[in-house]
Amino acid sequence: MKTIFRFLSTGVLTVAIVAVAASVGFGQDAAATPSPSCGDIDGHNALYTKFTSVYAAKTLPEMKAALSTGKEYLEKYGTCTEAFKDQIEFVKPHVARLEKAVPEKEKGEALKPFFTKYDAGIKSDNAADVLSAGKEILNVNKDDINIIVPMALSASYQSNKDNGFKYSEEGIRYGNIALTRLKSGAELTKKDDKGVPVVGVLKYTYTKDAAIGEITYALAYLNYYGKKDKATALPLYYELSQNSVYKNDPRVYGTIGDYYIEQGAPIGDEIAKLILQIKDATDEKVKADLDTQVKAKIAMFNGYTERALDAYSRAYTVAKGDTPAAKTYKDNLYKIMQGLYKRRFEKDTGLDAYVSTTLAKPFPNPTSPVTPISDPEPTTTTGTAAPVTAAPASTTAAKPATKPMSTAAPVTTKATSVAKKGTR
Repeated sequence: MKTIFRFLSTGVLTVAIVAVAASVGFGQDAAATPSPSCGDIDGHNALYTKFTSVYAAKTLPEMKAALSTGKEYLEKYGTCTEAFKDQIEFVKPHVARLEKAVPEKEKGEALKPFFTKYDAGIKSDNAADVLSAGKEILNVNKDDINIIVPMALSASYQSNKDNGFKYSEEGIRYGNIALTRLKSGAELTKKDDKGVPVVGVLKYTYTKDAAIGEITYALAYLNYYGKKDKATALPLYYELSQNSVYKNDPRVYGTIGDYYIEQGAPIGDEIAKLILQIKDATDEKVKADLDTQVKAKIAMFNGYTERALDAYSRAYTVAKGDTPAAKTYKDNLYKIMQGLYKRRFEKDTGLDAYVSTTLAKPFPNPTSPVTPISDPEPTTTTGTAAPVTAAPASTTAAKPATKPMSTAAPVTTKATSVAKKGTR
């Protein structure tokens, strides 16, 4: 009985020892156990040769085939580090590269028709195609600023009065996105032939500062003329007047001049109505009160007139070009300046000297309040003389002198667009 128990105990102990040894051995060596195929020299060489013949493939089908071959190789021989170390080290990084490149290539192939349409739209000035294709591209390449910048500018250049500023909404949307990203330091991934970072594609390719200027103008233009949102546009136009490039663009100052004329016109109307009331009034106190109102409005009207004259003077000074349209535009500006100067000072001489003095001063911010400008009272003024003195200035400013200003706006916009692409 003791002998039986002794053998039983030994058997159990032997089994236990074998089990422990097996588990220890599995934990240490299983992961590093060479594949049985490590001895298959011919099979290895055939598969490795196949991979080296396709690893540099460029087309999508060939790249997929290369990736499949590379993965097959690593599955079969990836653990054969003693036999095929150099070959494994060659295959591994290329498989990793292909794993990234194949999805990118698939994405590129899917987007290829849209890029073709997008590029063709830019070349043919077809904003509809640029915008529709650009949206498809952005669905995949999220926030690609090289796509967004041309979308904003194409929408701006192809929006005008004749088509009802057709692309204003999209131009403003993409313009704001692009401007925000550029000003916040978006990385420019492209460079020109001089190594300077640029953004955009084809003819809509700019340095960062140039892109900011172009987009700022696009937003100012679309908001002012397309959306009639002058509160948003004016700060942008003033920003452009401080820009190293756009401070020499007459359209910037011409638009601001138009704004002052538009804002001053109702004051001229009010002055004319008050003067008629003075003529009809019989009560001296009423006349005196109306007289005070007229003087205050004339002072404000003078302020708007001088602001407008300042803006048009700057537009005239920076306007360049030898084409008939450019010359007509500049001549028209000077006529406007002459009319404003005569309205304000009731004389024909001294305009050029006035312009010279004006240009020596900083350009007023159009968002700042207009300061009323009162002229000294004549020494022989009586209680009713002031309205008589004011009447010629106000009646020439109210409607007859306002209308030429309102018709000048399209001339300002169209004449300067000759020198720049688009119709802005």
